[in-house]
Amino acid sequence: MRKELQRFKSFLQEAKDPSYQQDTFYFTILISMHKDIGGSRDETKNDIRALPEILTVTLVEPEKGGVQRDLGTKYLSTLKIHTRKPKDISKEVLMKRVVGNINNLRGVSVLRYKERKPKQRQKAFHGAGSYVKRMSEGEYYQTAQHKAELKKDFKALTSGGPQKKGGAPYNRDNDSDPDWESAPPGAPGGLEEAQLEEVMKTAADLPEDIVIVVDRDRSLARFPAYQIYYARKGEEDRPLKAGDLDRAEREAAEGRDSIYGVIKIGRHVGAGPYRDTYLVTSVNAADGYGPLLYDVALELAGKDGLKPDVDSVSDEASAVWKHYDTQRPDVEGSFLVDAEYEYEDVMPPRHAAKGSRSDHLAKSYYMVGSSPMAELGDQLLRLDQSDAGNNDYGPLYEEILITLGDANDDLKTFGTQEELNQKIWKEDKHIHRGVKGALMDIVEEFMEGLDLDIDIKDVILTGSLANYNWSKFSDVDLHILIDFADVNENEEMVKKFFDAVRSNWNKLHNIMVKGHEVELYVQDEQEPHVSTGVYSLSNDRWLVKPNRTEPTIDRATALKKMKSFAREVDKLSSIYDNGNYESAFAYAERLKDKLKQMRRGGLETGGIYSPENIAFKMLRRSGDIEQLFSIYTQAYDQIYSLDQ
Repeated sequence: MRKELQRFKSFLQEAKDPSYQQDTFYFTILISMHKDIGGSRDETKNDIRALPEILTVTLVEPEKGGVQRDLGTKYLSTLKIHTRKPKDISKEVLMKRVVGNINNLRGVSVLRYKERKPKQRQKAFHGAGSYVKRMSEGEYYQTAQHKAELKKDFKALTSGGPQKKGGAPYNRDNDSDPDWESAPPGAPGGLEEAQLEEVMKTAADLPEDIVIVVDRDRSLARFPAYQIYYARKGEEDRPLKAGDLDRAEREAAEGRDSIYGVIKIGRHVGAGPYRDTYLVTSVNAADGYGPLLYDVALELAGKDGLKPDVDSVSDEASAVWKHYDTQRPDVEGSFLVDAEYEYEDVMPPRHAAKGSRSDHLAKSYYMVGSSPMAELGDQLLRLDQSDAGNNDYGPLYEEILITLGDANDDLKTFGTQEELNQKIWKEDKHIHRGVKGALMDIVEEFMEGLDLDIDIKDVILTGSLANYNWSKFSDVDLHILIDFADVNENEEMVKKFFDAVRSNWNKLHNIMVKGHEVELYVQDEQEPHVSTGVYSLSNDRWLVKPNRTEPTIDRATALKKMKSFAREVDKLSSIYDNGNYESAFAYAERLKDKLKQMRRGGLETGGIYSPENIAFKMLRRSGDIEQLFSIYTQAYDQIYSLDQ
């Protein structure tokens, strides 16, 4: 008992010691928990809580930015860790030590982790005048308070004339409301532009060991696409990005600015008022270093012009575009639409709702009187020219661009031909023997690669090449029919397996038959195939013989559906480019399901000439479907990648 009392007294003395301080901090982890090897989520939380220095462990729900997902054999879970930090160890070392201990738990793997910065607390109120900050008259003119007072005074002075008689304009209400935010720098209320002028960096401000790199961005289906970023000399293939703690500490020790920034742009090749215009798809840069990247992007876009993103424009980015529109004589802007009611087609809805105050976001911009690239001199590196010469497009893009043409031209190719493709068919009776032999060889090679003992029920040729609506865009849709139940009783799992295998095969191979690319599919023999033309290669006969009919195509509806879905893919690209990989993956899943349901519903109700099926084919030609599936795969990879 005496020992216990002595310990308690020591504890009280320690608490009184002013030098005693317990430093704590939070960080988040994304973990994978194996159901069969590890325990439940609650058991895993308890195991983590029992580790040294851990105080609390809580789940981060999806609505707060976390991931809580059941993947069948595993759980994915985001946890917030509250940990005690000893005086003799840094946060970074402690986090690595904790993560190592968690990885040692049975069935648990840490996929990534990062420190969770505490929110700024509100200051306590200590009476009147406690918040007063002294400022100059010029500083006061740039405050939000002065801006509000200006608007209030403007309304009071202009809502009516100074006299009751005399007619207009003295007795006419003035409903206009000046945009004080867009006033010139130095004028009352000109907030954004004044701040931008203060911090904007130029080529002359760059340290000698920093360069700007222009490289191709192959993650986007828009061709061409570029990323422009800051890098250190000698490390030009490594962009300087936010969140690099080691670099930030090194720069702080050297007493220099933390320089980082990446801007991505892509040329829009789909339909719409900004066709063939470059869009800023994402940007993230240190304060003051973003505008220089914008300048390089403007010059790179050339005569095609550069415009803001369609789905997301921050207030800071809006200020940059406003600066180009009003303060840069070397930059010209050109309206993309004719009226304010069309603003929603070229900018986010919240900006479109502002009407004329968002005029600067309704334009494409061109560099006409200066050359930021020339000013950078040897501090500019063009990696984009190393693999494609000086050609900004590349032969692949030129071929695609010529093939795509205008969106309305795409619709013209969906009519009927006078006869079946005679390179494939002998009149309309049988397939050419050489074509059949080539296709059956492809099937045999594919099946041998599976190394499975599977009985092929039939091999069929379907799609537009088995019909009168074929065109130069048509694929050879080759379907291998098997009984999924013969492979495994879990037919859904079998379907997913074959979908993954054939998708990978189609990506790896580019086999052309008579100028048309071969697309392989593995289909359950019990699955109905909605098509008006089906030919059995195994039995060498028509299962469903096509009839030539002149279609009635609802062009307006097809184009509307195509544009609507393309906008959603553009939004998905922005989410991914901004680093929100979990949101991008979930959104891509929804778009995939939506696309599948749209096409299937159209085929069932309206056939191959339904607006939904026509829209699907246009999306495939424009590259939007390729972009969707590319982001789906890349977002998945990013979720499971470990950064540290």
